[in-house]
Amino acid sequence: MSEYNRRRFLKRGCQAISTAGLALGANPMLTLARAAETDFSASDDYRALVCIFLQGGSDGFSLFVPTANGDYQDYANSRKALAVDRNNLLELSTQSGPQIGIHSAAAPLQSLFNDGKLSMVSNVGNLIEPTTIQQYKDKTVQLPAQLFSHSDQEIQWQQLQGRNRGTDGWGAIAADYLSQYQERDYLTSISLAGSNYWQAGYGQRPFTMKETGVLEYAGLDINDEWEGVRAEAFNRVMQQNQTNVHASAFADIQNRARNVTAELGRVLESNSALVLAQPVEGTLASQLSMVAQLIAAREQLGLHRQIFYVEMKGFDVHDNQNADNATLFAELAEGMSFFQNTLEQIGMAEQVTTFTASDFGRTLTSNGDGTDHGWGNHMMVMGGAVNGGQIIGELPSMAVEGPDSVHNGRILPKISASQYAASLLEWAGLEQAQLQHVLPNLVNFDGHDLGIFS
Repeated sequence: MSEYNRRRFLKRGCQAISTAGLALGANPMLTLARAAETDFSASDDYRALVCIFLQGGSDGFSLFVPTANGDYQDYANSRKALAVDRNNLLELSTQSGPQIGIHSAAAPLQSLFNDGKLSMVSNVGNLIEPTTIQQYKDKTVQLPAQLFSHSDQEIQWQQLQGRNRGTDGWGAIAADYLSQYQERDYLTSISLAGSNYWQAGYGQRPFTMKETGVLEYAGLDINDEWEGVRAEAFNRVMQQNQTNVHASAFADIQNRARNVTAELGRVLESNSALVLAQPVEGTLASQLSMVAQLIAAREQLGLHRQIFYVEMKGFDVHDNQNADNATLFAELAEGMSFFQNTLEQIGMAEQVTTFTASDFGRTLTSNGDGTDHGWGNHMMVMGGAVNGGQIIGELPSMAVEGPDSVHNGRILPKISASQYAASLLEWAGLEQAQLQHVLPNLVNFDGHDLGIFS
């Protein structure tokens, strides 16, 4: 092999490493530090959490709008030209709860809510400890670092490890517990949207996929005239007895990655017919379609607990908000409705809980044609196990200078993201000691049973 081709071979080999979606397993020190263990293999039950991260700071205050006369007037006075018109709001059946409507572009969510398959969790946000308006102003409590900054709050929301940036996402640490009794622990945590802080860290690392399936090795097509030569050389290198510990580890990782992707590809192909409707590529629904196919393959893969990450971008609506929000809400609603219908078709609606998360909410005030970075936000939880058709928590005042606004219409959260996460993880099977390890700020709050589940 010439020096040029040798360099080219090595370069393409490195590309192959980066394109193979391989989970490398849990940190052994973290495993030794586990406070408790739950044997999921003792039964044939299955549960999965699916995180839909709305990147950029979703505007929950345009998605869900109070419709009682006084409350709507406060909202309209705050939002001015950005206020969603009453005629564009679809009333939710909350029985004895508050009067609230949902943006008409998100009509499928109205049906899910009214049918008891979806609930709204009101005014959730990143908090380190319970905080009042006065404590915020006096700076007598610990506050999240760099509030209202996209990069900082996305990381902190997905880690929930303290005031500053940590090393572990709460999804990664939780997956480490959930992976213990599975035949293929590397499929406990799966991302359909590339790397993210929620699944990253010293816990169980995510297996990365595309909405179209497993990430194939690049440049190693045995049937291609030029790539076939490289593939044969690569195979010979991987099959050699390695005396160097680093070379041996490299070969083990490569062989495992190729075996995993080949196996999972075959399993997905055998289950593809179970998901009948095929949504448009590049949409949230297309990511969720692949999640459904993976869930359908759970028994073949020996899986009892999983977490999935999907993502929608575009929620940083500083301008053209009314038009952009309508488009975003429509894609979000269609994706969530498609996913829930698909889960019902494959008989897994009770075993899967889908939830939304985002950097932060938006300000009540307008900057002209959009909104700025806020704090508290409305989230959604969906699934057969969810106590559906509920507004969980208290709706904040929509007045700019009201009792829930800390500054310029930024709403102070009443439910911490740690409480929200704990409720979800407890349903997935984590015990109290494990929750305290995954979510160190949880101890600062009185309880985490928000009433999300029946």
